[in-house]
Amino acid sequence: MRRLDEPQFGLVKSVLFSITLITLFLGLAEIGVRCWAYYLREDAETFDLSTQTFVLVPGEHRSEWGTATINSAGFVGHELQPNGPDLWRIAAVGDSCTYAGGSATYSYAAQLQTSLESLHRSGRRYEVVNAGISGLNSELALRRLRTKVLPLNPKVVTIYIGWNDLMKVDPMGAGSGARWARAASLIDQLWLVKGLRKLLFFYVRPYVSPPATGPESRTGRINGFRPSLFEENLRAMISSVRSIESRPVLLTLPTVVRPEMTIDDVRNARVVFPYFTAAYGVLDLLELVGTYNDSIRRVARDKNVPVIDLAQSFEKIDDRTPYFLDTMHTTREGAHLIAEQMLRDLDKMGLLGPQAGLPEGF
Repeated sequence: MRRLDEPQFGLVKSVLFSITLITLFLGLAEIGVRCWAYYLREDAETFDLSTQTFVLVPGEHRSEWGTATINSAGFVGHELQPNGPDLWRIAAVGDSCTYAGGSATYSYAAQLQTSLESLHRSGRRYEVVNAGISGLNSELALRRLRTKVLPLNPKVVTIYIGWNDLMKVDPMGAGSGARWARAASLIDQLWLVKGLRKLLFFYVRPYVSPPATGPESRTGRINGFRPSLFEENLRAMISSVRSIESRPVLLTLPTVVRPEMTIDDVRNARVVFPYFTAAYGVLDLLELVGTYNDSIRRVARDKNVPVIDLAQSFEKIDDRTPYFLDTMHTTREGAHLIAEQMLRDLDKMGLLGPQAGLPEGF
């Protein structure tokens, strides 16, 4: 029996005490998950507190995806060329679609480099710097651009970003209203939330229920969504690039997903769906991808920036499966198509240097 003189908590104190314990537990869990994500998740990358974004660790790093080759400057590939008036440097900013497992040969940046070298321009050296890192969203990419890429003084900066915003930012809570978009963004930045979402929607959901296909896979939940924070970050990247008198170029997001896909097609193409309840269907996912691509084109139009429309080009291919590993990551052949289009479009834009037109039939 409880002694009469034994201290007792009232209801309010009991609730406050419980909230304190829960908050403490969640806080410690967040710190633990964040430390793992920042410093232990990948050998080739780590989080830099001074720049508040991820950086690459120089050296060769072997993983199940192959060998990542990181140069001493912290970029994918071989050592950077010495600066000089004859150097035409192109920096490719992006996420894992650009990083491509850290490959020094298979990424679209590496294949673009090979194509440019084959031009044999007298008195000109070309260099394509692969500045991609897996997991970057538009905010982290903006920080990497400002702190690591712009000091290289590239002539051109290509920006191929958006998949981590698209896959991990729930459109139901991050629409065009700035206040709610920022609140949702703060929640999305919690690594505990990111981990739980990936666990539920990437690992568990496919075994519980298959994604919707056909006409019923369009629910209308994406209607009216506009990724306002993503657009803000794109505009900030453009302004940052222009601040050093470099030329920004935006790339749209191609995907393996097609409207007519069956459930077998989805599985064979290893389609990955976003980490939230919306867009768990082929047509909803395509609408979401289209929304981000519309944002990229709109920002490019408003800021008078050229666009390399990869999405439109890949949509012309009937069977895109051989060119993709999953929803968005390309195979070596897919990266080759990207490099080819970049070469043609950059040349048409006059962004391969003065009087640098491609040979006829190239």
